Parts: sequence; C-alpha cells; structure tokens
Amino acid sequence: MPAQRKPEEIVPTLLACLEKAWDALQPIHKKDEKIVSGFKEIETELDKMKDWEGKLIKRFRTLVQDIDNDVWFDRLKHGNADDILNGLKLIRKSVTSVKQLFPAKESQVTEITHSMLFTGKDQTSEDQAVGKDQTMSEEWSRLGVEEKIYVSKAISDFRKSFDCLESNQLKVCSLCLSIFPENSIMKKRPLIYWWIGEGMVAKTSEKTAEEVGEDVFGQLINESFIIPKVENHSPNINSFIVHPWIRRMLISVAKGLHFFEFNPTGMPSNDHRHAFLFAGLDASASVMPDGILTVFNVNCQYLRFELDWLSRLNRVEVLQLGRWQNSVEHHIEVEYEVSLNGLGSQTSLRYLSLRGISRLTNLPRSVLKLINLEILDLRACHSLEKLPSDISALRNLTHLDVSECYLLERMPDGIHKLSALQVLKGFVIGSVGRNPCKLSQLAQLKRLRKLSIRIGNEAVGEGEFSNLENFEALEILIISCGAVTEVTKDALKTISVPPKLKKLDLWCIPFEDMPNWLKPGVLQYLEKLYITGGELKSLKNQGEQTWKVKILRLKYLKNLKINEQELQTMFPEVEYLEVKCNKEIDRDEYDLDITRNKRQNEKQL
Repeated sequence: MPAQRKPEEIVPTLLACLEKAWDALQPIHKKDEKIVSGFKEIETELDKMKDWEGKLIKRFRTLVQDIDNDVWFDRLKHGNADDILNGLKLIRKSVTSVKQLFPAKESQVTEITHSMLFTGKDQTSEDQAVGKDQTMSEEWSRLGVEEKIYVSKAISDFRKSFDCLESNQLKVCSLCLSIFPENSIMKKRPLIYWWIGEGMVAKTSEKTAEEVGEDVFGQLINESFIIPKVENHSPNINSFIVHPWIRRMLISVAKGLHFFEFNPTGMPSNDHRHAFLFAGLDASASVMPDGILTVFNVNCQYLRFELDWLSRLNRVEVLQLGRWQNSVEHHIEVEYEVSLNGLGSQTSLRYLSLRGISRLTNLPRSVLKLINLEILDLRACHSLEKLPSDISALRNLTHLDVSECYLLERMPDGIHKLSALQVLKGFVIGSVGRNPCKLSQLAQLKRLRKLSIRIGNEAVGEGEFSNLENFEALEILIISCGAVTEVTKDALKTISVPPKLKKLDLWCIPFEDMPNWLKPGVLQYLEKLYITGGELKSLKNQGEQTWKVKILRLKYLKNLKINEQELQTMFPEVEYLEVKCNKEIDRDEYDLDITRNKRQNEKQL
C-alpha cells in the first residue's frame, strides 16, 4: 500500500492571499461597507470551494488506493476472472464517485468558476469574461498562485483522468482544449476542423474524418473533459465549455510534453509548431517562428498583417484566422484584404478558416493554388460578394461553408467538379452572372452528405429541384427561401427526395399545406425534421402513415394549428420536440414529458 501524502490544497492558499490583502488595507478602508461586504462574499465562496476541493481530493485518494495496492495486483496475477471483475467494479464505483462531483448544470459551473476567479457578478459578455480572466491570471501569477496550482496534488490527481484516456488520439485532441481562454464558450465545428487540419483525426475505411472527430468529441464529453452547452434539453450539442480545473490540468500536461508552450498567465505562446494571435498585439508574421504548422487566432479582433507575411510561412497546415467562439457578436476585421494574396504559396494548407471576418469582399485568385486544401470555412463573411471562378482547382476540398454570406449571389462554375466534396453549406440558387453552377449539377458529387441551399432573389430555374433523388449519398438537406415568386413555389413543389435523407431543415417554405413530397411515406428514413417560419397551417397528410422522426422542431409558424394529441398520433416515435408556434401547446412541458418518457424507456431496456 503506498504511503499517504498530504495534498497541497489550493483553496487555503487563496484564502491566505485574501487575508494578506485584507491586512494590507488601511483601517479606514476596513470601515467601508462595500469593501467589507466584497471581502466577506469572496471568503464565503472560497469556503464553499474548500469543501468541494476536500471531497474531490478524498475521492481521488480512494481511487488511488483501489488501483495502486498489493491486493489488486495479486488479483491480476493469480486471481480468477470473477475476482478481477469484482475488482474492476470497485474501481468503476470510485471513478463514478469522482465524476459525480463535477457540476452538470451550467448554473453550477458558472458559480464555481466565478468563485475561483474572485468574481461575484454575472459577466455581461464572453469577451468581458475572457478579459477579466486574463487580468486575474496575471494577478495570480504575480502572487505565485498559478505556479502552486500547476504543481499541486489536485492537478496531479486530475492528471490521472488524462492518463486513463483510451487512445493517444483522444489525448492529443484533448490537449487542444488547453489553449482557449478560461470561461470561453466554444463551437464544436471549428475544433473538429482543427483536428482534421493537423491530422489528429483522419478518415477510416468506414468513417469520414469529420465522423471520427464527432466520435472523439463525444468521448471527451463522456470523460467530463467537455461540458456541453444544452439549450431547451436539445440532444444536439454544438457548443461547449471546459471546466477550469480540467483546463489547468491540460495546460500542465501540454507543457510537460512540449505540445504547447504557455506564458506565466496560462495563455499559449508561440512554439516551434504553433503561432497564436492575441488582442492588443500586432498580428505580424515577423513574430512567427519558422516552420510552424498552425496559426491560430485566439482573440485578435483586428488582423493587421504585413503584406508579405504569408510568404514567410513554409509549411503551414492550419490557418484558423476566423471566429471559433460561440457568440456571433465576436467581431473580426482584416485591415488589408491584399494581405491574403500570398495564400497560394501555402501548398501544404489543409484547413483555412476566415469565419466571421468582415471587410473581406473577395477571395484572392491565389487560393486556387491550394491543391491540398480540404476545409474552407467562410461562414458569416458578410461582406463576401463572390468566390473565385473555376473553383474546381481545389480538387481535395471536402468541406465548403459559405452559409450566412448574404451578399453572395451565385455559385461559380466548377463546384460540381469537386469530386471529394462531402459538405456544402450556403449554396446559392440564382441566375446572376455568367454560367453559375446549377443545383442539378451537384448530383455528380457522389460523396456529398450535407447540403444547405439558399434561394436568392432571382427566379429559380424550371425543374431545379426535380433531380434531388439522384443525390445518392445526401443525408442532410437544408433549404432556405428568400423572396418567393410563383416560379419558386412551382419549383419547390417538384422536389424529389434523396434516397438516404435523415435530416430535413426547411426555412420559410411558402406552403399552407404539406406538399406531396413532405410525407412519411416518401421520407421513410427521416430522423430529424425542422420547419422554421413560413405559411404552413397544417401538418396533416393523406393516408394513415405515421412519421418515424425522432427529433421534431416547429418554430415561428404563426398559422399552424395543431394540438398535443395530434402531434403524438402523427409522430409517435419522437424523443425530442421543440414547438414555438401558438398557445395550443405547452411546448416546455410537452418537451419535458417526452424526454422523461424516453429516459424511462431506456431504463426499462
């Protein structure tokens, strides 16, 4: 049995720092009611944290004793199968007791995080939270608190959760979580794209690289490394946060393995593989080391690059210049559009993100030289007016996202020649310009799994949707209508359904009744159905067939008349329901009932 060691607890250290600050105040300040109240509030919160920390350390100690003892090793060497299984059950029980201490609800996470950061007030925005965290980290560094945290027994205990991850892939991907500022709300998709760009996840014979990334993301949730941000009990997870103690543990591991370098405040710094861009610092390539693989914009709002900065980079694989944050209010500007002209020199580039960058009206033609580019993320580039012609030169492109690029009026010819394309978001249907790519031409993309379509203000061509049944691999289809004409209505009536469609998301569809193709008998494999906005009055369809849909969202349908009983009859297999239409349905209560019933069924199984 290993000898017990007294853990170096963190909260008592913080309380000692607080007491030192209190003693340093002049007597006159100690009479100020606001100052006294502020100190008492912080002390109370830290006392709560002390109790939580003590329980965590105690449970980790129990877990260590269960694993690292002579009886356990003797079972492994000489015991029979039942003895070993019984031992494993005890260890699982200890692991569960530790995980139960992690707060599951957002409100609990917020309370604990704010306590740790000496803040008792709600943050008004994500950027303010990040700024305060960085200021406090600098203060902690000055007092020596950060250094004690990283070498503490608590961090050492958390390290065991990292060591127990099933694969090296999972470990490497988890380390990427360490570079984001504390309290940040992150989007899932940019994180997975980063993993793909650096080759941390790759396609297999059975799954695409994105699907492998989704699996890794799910495992990190199961291991409590990631805390999902859940809205309205939705099963879809698109954003998340990282618990501050998990982040600190990952920083400690990343530093020890020289995976990332960090400054004394806990923020990432440039190393031989990565360069990071921060607010308040000149994003000049002159400070970037040679031979880096990744340039990552952590929180730089104004991108001011020297005109030749790209030519100085030799073999960069990831340029994450755009937004990774959950908040759409996070604004990024590029000062000189011409500073991106050197993109063509980066022939090793696999992932380029300009997501959410404004003042970017055009992509330079040099982007067509990026023959190894797999992911091009231009989402929410609101000033973007056109894409380079003959985009087919990007022959390895698997993901193209131009959704929320509302000034983009047409798709350039050649998109249908991108044979590797799996995801296409924001495809614009319109007749503006010469030789735009037609929707019908996309049927040539045999690997296309996700497609979102925006119908522009121009007339839709006759039969534009009539060959969707030829989209053999398509599983997700999103259609958004802008200005609706009679020609558009007629074209939408002729939609032919892709044979493998699992998710259908319709925005502002101009029908009062369900069209002939929007029926359960036609959409036999549909699992998710979202209808947002539009003139729909009824969900009824001819025949007695019921839907097999598991997730149903009906939002902003002011004319829809339906009650709970009708929904249950038409959608008997629904596990999650979100309705924001009229007062006939108590959406929240119905949603909770369905979720509760689903959990009860799972327990019975």
